[in-house]
Amino acid sequence: MNRKIPELTLEIRNNSGGHIFYLTKQTQLYFDNIIVFILDGLKNDENVLIVENKRLTPLIQQRLHSILTEQELAKVHFFDSFTFYWKKGSFLPSAIVDHFREEGAASSLAHQRFRTWGHIEWGSQEDMEEELILYEENVNKLITASNLIAVCAYDADRLEISLQNRLQKYHDYLMRDDQIIVC
Repeated sequence: MNRKIPELTLEIRNNSGGHIFYLTKQTQLYFDNIIVFILDGLKNDENVLIVENKRLTPLIQQRLHSILTEQELAKVHFFDSFTFYWKKGSFLPSAIVDHFREEGAASSLAHQRFRTWGHIEWGSQEDMEEELILYEENVNKLITASNLIAVCAYDADRLEISLQNRLQKYHDYLMRDDQIIVC
């Protein structure tokens, strides 16, 4: 994946953005892939926005602190996934997309190139399927309009095959821990 991710992002940069559906099963490979994604973004002078849980964020940051300069670290921005996705008390796709637009427009990132990686998780709330579909549909529009490279990462074991198939329709690429294919 050390070569596949940079090759894919180069292809996406030469097009009008790209939406990557990442189904992960192995935490260590997920960790390795997010590091490659971040490093590739920095190599291409992009800011990197990471929406990740409180369990993995410190591990990712620790790894980055061991290999990046302070200047490079300043271009990697972390958001807590629970706060980001559940800011309004429930998983509301429109509120999430609005939050993303507001954060980007209000920050110094508004006129800079950036890429995003969002680890989408939820508790035991039922009826999430339609909310996830609506979220991915809205994010897909944002990605196309903004020429972004965006990864939407899901724990494969938490998604039924039928939902995986539905979500895949809103992405350009399917990424697994060890492969990437065009949707």
